[in-house]
Amino acid sequence: MAIIDESNEVLHKIEAKLYPNYLGKGEGAYVARAKAEAPLSIEDVCAAAKNRGGFTGQYEDLVEHAHVFINEIIYQLLDGFSVQLGGFCSLHTRISGTYHGANDHIGAENLHVAFRTLRHLKELLLKVKIENEGLAGDGAYIDEILDVHTESVNSALTPGNMAQILGHKIKVEGDDPACGVWFVSQADGSRIKVGERLGINRSAELFGIIPALPAGTYKLEVVTCFTNGTKPLKEARTITAEPVLTVV
Repeated sequence: MAIIDESNEVLHKIEAKLYPNYLGKGEGAYVARAKAEAPLSIEDVCAAAKNRGGFTGQYEDLVEHAHVFINEIIYQLLDGFSVQLGGFCSLHTRISGTYHGANDHIGAENLHVAFRTLRHLKELLLKVKIENEGLAGDGAYIDEILDVHTESVNSALTPGNMAQILGHKIKVEGDDPACGVWFVSQADGSRIKVGERLGINRSAELFGIIPALPAGTYKLEVVTCFTNGTKPLKEARTITAEPVLTVV
């Protein structure tokens, strides 16, 4: 487990892989993506603080206090306050959309929470060593999984919401019944398929309804015969997203 420290030495490490720049906005042929790790819960973070020696009290007390602290942060955000977290970052609400006058209705659906990096965290980022693990696979990959309704990216999902999947060579194509978008349970390996009709089905973007997933953690897979060429693959291939997704 990496630690936060004031020294100038490199104390943290992130592994990265190179993927084709499917957005076409960069000068290079590839973009670097950090290797995704499983998301940590409050309990996981508290256990790390206890095991690493950063906290000397009772683990159960730390978990209870952490939950109270985070709940209070959310409460204050919803009352319009910004919250600064130890010089590392700040959270604040913002309202999207454009309006024409005092009589315009501003709906709660336009209210979002924004994250801003502060000086201390910016300095710590300079102490991270990034290891280049080279090219990732054959160029087909999943970059982002967005819950459109909650705007959660590569993290929490809500069944019934629309999911946007961005990547490269991910168009679902082929007659094999296995072709499609799948959620694979990390607990027992069971597989649940997204409905047959995808709202958008392109090489770089998919849209589909998140199925009725039981609570747990999942990996997303796209199974397809698509090649971005003239002939589809004879056998379907599986493209697995790096992030571990959580359904509460």
